[in-house]
Amino acid sequence: MIRVLLIHAGVIPHYRVPVYNYLSSYLKRYGFDLIVASDGIQADNPHVIYFRYEEMHLSILSITQFIYRQQINVIIDYMELRHLYLFPTYFIAKGILGRKMIYWGQGRDLLDKESRIKNLAYAAEQAMSDAIILYGEHLRKYVLNRFQKKIFVANNTLCLSYSGLPPGENENVLTRYGIKTKKNIICMGRIQKRKRIEHLVEALAYMSRPDIGLIFVGPDPDKILDKIEGDNIFKLGPIYGEEKFALLSSANVYCLPGAVGLSIIDAFHCGLPFITEDGDESAEIMYLKDGVNGFVVPRGDVQEMAHKLRLLLDNDELRRQFSARARREIEENGSIEKMCAGFRDALRYVTGNACLV
Repeated sequence: MIRVLLIHAGVIPHYRVPVYNYLSSYLKRYGFDLIVASDGIQADNPHVIYFRYEEMHLSILSITQFIYRQQINVIIDYMELRHLYLFPTYFIAKGILGRKMIYWGQGRDLLDKESRIKNLAYAAEQAMSDAIILYGEHLRKYVLNRFQKKIFVANNTLCLSYSGLPPGENENVLTRYGIKTKKNIICMGRIQKRKRIEHLVEALAYMSRPDIGLIFVGPDPDKILDKIEGDNIFKLGPIYGEEKFALLSSANVYCLPGAVGLSIIDAFHCGLPFITEDGDESAEIMYLKDGVNGFVVPRGDVQEMAHKLRLLLDNDELRRQFSARARREIEENGSIEKMCAGFRDALRYVTGNACLV
């Protein structure tokens, strides 16, 4: 078995645990023994850890010792430029110990794409890598042409097993939370300023429809929702596990004006059309096909957002079409198998291991 160390800088969020469980099992079938090292795992993680895990205070010394003692063959770099041990790890692991290095990420900082210093640092990191794993095909444009031949794509996704609500159960789910509106928009995830949820609230007010509700689910550490009130606005706080997916499946449309991330995976898995504003780029935005499984409206255009929301809420047949396409998009392009295949191909490339084990 070829020993692979994935260095996950910082704390592993709970949603990554099932991903690493699946990735570990998948890679083992191809002769790769995955070990994940990080500073810790999110405290409220509800998932059982099946992958080989090493918790340590990540530093130049701890990483070097682990690579040497565990006879690691390949290191997957899931570190950030702010971590001071990033470049020394490359120097020691690749330059001194002769190990293979694989970069995994977005190619550059999508929130600060014009920073020349950051872009030079990303280019240096990728130059030292033996292979590059990107979150999506559309991110190739951020990698220099001379590195294109060593790029592999592992579409960023989640490992989901939710099979859906039983017929007729959606009303019971909504009733549990006191939601009586017939048509509902949901926005789920950590409530942050960059998500511009005030535009969604304005769109709801513009529609002025007593039959349409707006459901917010997720932690609100900055108390953004404290300033938002309304008869048809439901603030449910953090909800996880099966109940989270039950709520998603009970809503009609998902709307997140800014900072689209992995939430689109949850939404599409549950068959929810997705509406967002333009102007933000993320790895996961690749799943959204404007006019096919959701809509992208001009940034700050509350009236257009309200129009698209009404269109999907009131046109049942159109919503069913968008819903089916959303599910199909995730099944075809956002499957955990497809993500794992990208890792497998990159590992085969750097090790020459092309045979099943």
